Amino acid sequence: MDADALMKELDEMGAALTEQAPRPAAQAGAQVFYDMVRTKAPVSTKAHSTKGKKQTYQPGNLRNSVYQVYSKDQSTETRAVYDISVNSKKAFYWRFVEFGTKKRRAHPFLRPSFYAAEEAAQQAMVAKFVEEAKQIKGISSA
Repeated sequence: MDADALMKELDEMGAALTEQAPRPAAQAGAQVFYDMVRTKAPVSTKAHSTKGKKQTYQPGNLRNSVYQVYSKDQSTETRAVYDISVNSKKAFYWRFVEFGTKKRRAHPFLRPSFYAAEEAAQQAMVAKFVEEAKQIKGISSA
C-alpha cells in the first residue's frame, strides 16, 4: 500500500469536495426549509384587501410570495448560503401575519418552519454532501 499516494488522493478529494459540494448541499437544506415555509404559510379562504381597498390579494398570495435565492454576498468558496423569505413587494403584510398587530394575533409561519425543518434540512445536506463525495470519488479513481 502506497500511503503517500493515498494521502495525495485524499487531499485531492478534500479539495474537490470543498469546491464542489457546499452549494448543492446547502441548496438541499434550503429546499427543505422553503417547502416547510410554503406549507406553514397561512392561506386565507377568501380574497382580502388593504385599507381603502387599493390592492386586493387572492388566497395563497402569501404562500406564493415565498422564495429562496442563493446569496452571493454571504457565500464564499467553502460556504454556501441560501435565503428563504417572503417577497415584500408581493405580500408586504407578511410581517403582520408573522408577528401580529395590536388588533390581530400573530400567525407565525417563518420561525416555526425553521424549527420544524431543522433536523430534516441537516439530514438533506449531509445526504447531498455524501452523494457529491461519491461522485467525486468515482471521478478521481476512474
